[in-house]
Parts: sequence; C-alpha cells; structure tokens
Amino acid sequence: MKKIITGILVILFLTTTQAQQEIVSEPVTVEIGSLHKIQSSILNEERNLLIHLPNDYKNSEKKYPVIYVLDGDNHFQHTSNASTLLAENERMPESIIVAIPNNQGTRNRDLARERDKFKQYIKDEVIPFVEKNYRTTNHKTIFGHSMAGAFVLNYLATESSLFDNYIAASPVIQILDSELHGKFNELFKTEKALNKSLYFTLADEAAEGERATNALKKFVEILKNEAPKSLDWKYNFIENQVHMTTPYLTMYEGLSKVFADYQSPRYSSYEDFKNRGGLNALKTYYSHRADKYQTSKEIPNRTLRRVAYVLLDDGQTDMAINLFEENIKKYPQSAIAHKALGDAYEENNEIKKALKAHQTAVNLSKEQNSPDTNYFSRQLIRVQTKLKN
Repeated sequence: MKKIITGILVILFLTTTQAQQEIVSEPVTVEIGSLHKIQSSILNEERNLLIHLPNDYKNSEKKYPVIYVLDGDNHFQHTSNASTLLAENERMPESIIVAIPNNQGTRNRDLARERDKFKQYIKDEVIPFVEKNYRTTNHKTIFGHSMAGAFVLNYLATESSLFDNYIAASPVIQILDSELHGKFNELFKTEKALNKSLYFTLADEAAEGERATNALKKFVEILKNEAPKSLDWKYNFIENQVHMTTPYLTMYEGLSKVFADYQSPRYSSYEDFKNRGGLNALKTYYSHRADKYQTSKEIPNRTLRRVAYVLLDDGQTDMAINLFEENIKKYPQSAIAHKALGDAYEENNEIKKALKAHQTAVNLSKEQNSPDTNYFSRQLIRVQTKLKN
C-alpha cells in the first residue's frame, strides 16, 4: 500500500485597502514522499516506511544510494531537506531516503529489548523491499538519534558489512556501554580493513547527562587507541544544543562528512592544482568516485569551469582556455559553458571569439527557455560594446 506524504505550508496574501490591511491565508501542499505499508513476518505486525525520491528519479534511469533513518516519523522531513540541499551543491550524491517509523509503543522493544529481531527486520525485510521496488546502488547509510543512535553503533559493532556509513546523534550508550565497548574491542581485533565511515555527536554534559557523556568519552578513547585506520570516524561535540536538537545538525554535518569522497575537489590556485596532480589526478578522482557511487566518470561541467576560472585568475590563460574548450566538447549544449569560454577569450583580448561564444550562450539559453537568458544577453551586449570601442 502506498500513500503520498505531504507537508502543508501556509502562504499569507496581503490585501491593502485605504481603511485596512486584510491577511488571507491559503494552504499550499508540498509533496515530501510516499508512505508504504509492509507486513513483517519477523515482527509479526504491519509496519510503515516513508520514502523520499530524488527530484530527477522519474526522469532518469540512474541508481541511487539509500539513507535509512530510524525514528523515521521524527526525522523524515529534515533528512529529505538536508539531502536535497547537499546534493544540489555537490556535497553528496542524490539519494533515496527510507525512514523507518515506530509503531505505537514499540520503540523500546525494537531498539533495546528485542533489538536483534529489529535488526533482522531491517536486514531481511526493509532493505530487500527497497531494493526490489527502487533503483538503488549497493551504497547504504543508516542514521539514528538517542536510543536509535546506540542501535546504529551496535549495528556497526555486530554487522559492519551491512552499511557503508553510520551516523549517530547523541547515542545513549550508558545502559549497554560495557557490552557495546566489548563488541567494538572484539571487532577491531578481527577486522583490520573496515572501510566504513562513522560520524557521531553529543551535546554538553548538562544537556546529555553525566553517564552518557562518560560512556561516549570511553568509546572515543577506544576508537583513538584501537580502531583501524580504514575506519573513517569523527566525533563532533555540539555546543549550545540539547539532546533533542542534535539530530538536525548531526544529519547535515554527518552526511557532509561520510560523503566527503564524493565532493568535487576545490583548488585555491594554479600551484595548488598542479601540486595535487593537475588534470590527470582530477580524472582519476572521478573515475574512483564513479566506481563507488555508480556515477559518470566524466568531470562535471561545473567542476571543469571552476578549475578553469582558478587558472584564469592565476594568469594561466592558455591553460584555462584549453580547459574551457575541452568542457565545451563534453557539454556542447551548456549555455554557461559557452559563456565561460567567452570570459576566457575576453581575458585574452580575443574579443571576436568572445563575442561568438557569448552569442552561442544566448542562443542556447533561448532554445532551452532558460531563466538565465537575460543574464547571458547582458554579457553579450557588454562584449559587443567593448568590440565597438
């Protein structure tokens, strides 16, 4: 069974008369995702899943990583918002969000008393359902807060192969700290090539409590002293927050951290670019990224332009022009790519070539009904004026 999950925004319309100003509100529905009901034979009950798809899911054939979110009724919307914003800015890949809500009265049972059964439910029923019904890669992330954060850590300690990334906000581990610490000690003795990412947080002791703070400090010491180098982990102390507000910052920062190897490299100067291997190293980076995330091996349009502008600003004009021209070959229908090439030609005082590139940018933007057409047109007029003078 599938239902559409929506959020309601209230838009205020102001109507002004000479005598008064009337405020009229009108609700606007925004689709967040869909609700699916599945019958669990492991838990012997019906459970819900909330699923958010990337914006281009229906118009593409791509496969996507999946982020599984515990306490899903609390964290579905902000996770969807965070992942969308981060993906739009190349901080993480577009991803499918699968939120796992709690049934009434089952949270303590699932996350503590019968957590092994709940782990089996996720492994043997939730993940197969998602992978059967959606285009997914093999890359999976799990997030939990408080008791669910401790559940996430327990998952890493006992079944580290299931997920690639583990994110825990204010994990409450003092109840099972000795057991959990022992499991990690054993894991680190037997697994020297984890190749996983872990990000976890805590607020100050006044907000979290002495026992939770001490238990997490002990866990951090275990990681410092015993974790293999292949485990990419980070603990972040969050100031000026309380236990119930840490999930929002943790989700945003955590996704940024665990997907750091997806993010486009940035360079401060030509020297920086050269010292880090130049174009060959950049191509290798995207080849490795493609293997891990099943994305294109091509260097993205935005990245090539950004690098070329760094070279242009640093006086490497010929090299920048070559890179802009290579970008045009890869992305011939990109108006912004042609505009960028025009900028480089202009910098090199090749005004006629600049004019042609800007004209192409304008033509493409008009054909594509781009909202940036006026911007490209202004750039063209500016270069035309420069040529006349």
